[in-house]
Amino acid sequence: MTPPVVPKHLPPHRLLLVDDDPVLLETLTEVLQHEGFQVTTTESGEGAERLLMAAKPPFDLVLTDLVMPGKSGMDVLRKALEVNPSCTVLILSGFGSVREATEAMDQGAYGMATKPLHLDQFRNMLRRLLERIELIHERDHLRKHVQELQRSVDTLEATKGRMEMLANRINPATDSGSEALADLERLAGLKARGMLSDDQFETAKKALLSRWLA
Repeated sequence: MTPPVVPKHLPPHRLLLVDDDPVLLETLTEVLQHEGFQVTTTESGEGAERLLMAAKPPFDLVLTDLVMPGKSGMDVLRKALEVNPSCTVLILSGFGSVREATEAMDQGAYGMATKPLHLDQFRNMLRRLLERIELIHERDHLRKHVQELQRSVDTLEATKGRMEMLANRINPATDSGSEALADLERLAGLKARGMLSDDQFETAKKALLSRWLA
């Protein structure tokens, strides 16, 4: 038996499925649930837009029919990317024209699957979609980590600048000022390595300052 696309030890990925054909909607829902996805469905582009705007956290995978009464799959695509720029959108089309596929890709779709869907090919596409989502999550996590590191560096540089000013105010012309700065820098180093909490750092800094200013 072929293992599901989403391994059973992982939490299911939330997926929005949009199609105005109730029979296909039900069939695809069963397939996707079997493959390990948590599926939310709607039969209209209008319903899809409401679900996209209300979802917390946002959907990271959307499968939408292209041609529907009212709001089309292109409308759903644009709304999905507006709500979550990292969203992966697959267009389902009964026509499969080059022009439609090109337009959808230009608008930010991952790709297009032509109906009627062949199950094995569809599963392979789902695996590629999942790989893309995992890479996006890893990229976003790394970006967040880099931003946090940059904020820590900025804070440390600002703290060091304040230390230098305090040391100069204590006694810029004597060795005590240098000793003060050295002690403060040692404290900052311990804090940067995680050996002192923010509260411990502030307490030690105040103790040193009170001693130097006495």
